[in-house]
Parts: sequence; C-alpha cells; structure tokens
Amino acid sequence: MTPGPVVRGPGRRSCGRRGRNHAWKGTKLSPLYALPAVGECHLWSVPVRERPHWEGLLTPIEAARAEMIPKGGQRNLFVTSRGAQRLIACRYTGRPTDLVRIDRTCDRCSADHGRPRVVGAGYDYSVAHTRHRVVIGVVTRGFVGADLETLGNLRVPGRLMGRTVTSDEAATLSQLPAHDLAEAFARLWSRKEAAVKLTGHGLAARLDRIGVQGDLAVPRGLPAEDWPSSPIHLLDVFVEGHAAAIASTHRITAVEVRSLLPT
Repeated sequence: MTPGPVVRGPGRRSCGRRGRNHAWKGTKLSPLYALPAVGECHLWSVPVRERPHWEGLLTPIEAARAEMIPKGGQRNLFVTSRGAQRLIACRYTGRPTDLVRIDRTCDRCSADHGRPRVVGAGYDYSVAHTRHRVVIGVVTRGFVGADLETLGNLRVPGRLMGRTVTSDEAATLSQLPAHDLAEAFARLWSRKEAAVKLTGHGLAARLDRIGVQGDLAVPRGLPAEDWPSSPIHLLDVFVEGHAAAIASTHRITAVEVRSLLPT
C-alpha cells in the first residue's frame, strides 16, 4: 500500500440528540457539516449499543424488522446502523428525519439489498460493521466501499483463504511467520471486501480474481459480471481497535474520522 492518507480525529459537535424518548419524526436538524471535499473521506465511527431512542428514526418497514430481532446484540446493531445512516444524512442535508429517503434497490435484480444511497444528497456512502462498531464512509466524488475488522484473536480458515487469494498472494502469505499470517490475511480480505461493496457485487464476486497491488484492486480475469474497468483505489485506516479498509473510484488523500457523540 502507498503511504496512508492524512487522518484527522473525530469531530466534537453534537448530532442533535433530544433525549431518550424524543419523537424524531418530523424533526429538522440544522446541517452541522459541509460535505467532504474532493479527495476526502468522512469516516463516521459509531459504537454499537442499545439505543431505544433511535428506534423512532426507523421507517415502518425497518421498525417491523427490528421488532422481529430478539433484544440484544443483533437488534442493537441493526438500530445503530440504520439510525446512524439517517442522522448523518440529516446532518449533511438539514432535512427532517422523516424526509430523508434511503434507497437500497439493487441495480442488478431490483431487490432491497443494494448499495444504500441517500436520494438527492450529493454524496455516496458505504456501511461496515463488527459486533461492536459501525463505520460509515462518505465521499462526494465517485463511489466508496468500506469494510471493518476487529484486531486481535485473528485466525485464517484454510478454505476461506483458498476462495479469497490469488496465486501470487497465496505465495506471499505462505512466506509469513505464523504470528503475522492472520493479520495479513485479514487486511487482504478487508480490502477485497471493500472493493466488492463499492461495486455492489458483494460476495457474488470472486475474491480470488481480485488482486491487491499496492493501493489498487486489480481484476485477474473477470471477478463478476459487469466488473468496472475503472481503477479501484484502496487505503487502510485504524479506528479504535479496528482495522478499516476503504475502496474508492477517486483516490482519497485525507480521511476525517467523525463521531455521532453524544447520541
């Protein structure tokens, strides 16, 4: 990878929390942040926890889905992710929360599992998570994909490696000492995951047909139908005990890590 981008710490502004039982619907939150400059990525970092006061941010369909998830980690993750996406959109656009429309229509099959986009917001974004943290990468030029991995206690499943790495990458990994192998594989996996989230193919793409060369994801053969011909740039960012990878169609030279504190 080429030298990393300029990374700035989290912002300190509030995102408009109105109290635990506040009715969010119809609430207009004044824009606090300008959109990222060209070549900049805003990387929002949000801890996963129980947030009942965010459930009012959900659409009726999302709220029904949340109700079907037992209380605990998975439900907390769902509400944190969907609520954060809407709050961030409010902060960039100043729209009332119930007028933020997030479209997840798949470009390939029209199902509701595609790359998320805030209609009319003027930015592209990608969401990644572990059990304990959600990150949302935002850019205004081109497209972005993000992935997040927890550092520590990593292991390398043999079958997964066989489906993930190119022959050149396998040869390089085989030369590493055991204590370095797991983290090196996790970083490689994360970069490829970010790339396929950018394109919208997800795991329908063949990761073993995507090579990581420096700060580029380079196709080896055809990773998936309609794989883009334009370059996909890669970079690594560390976020509070997690390793993030960001893929972009326009090279990112600066990353600002932001927080939704005190929500």
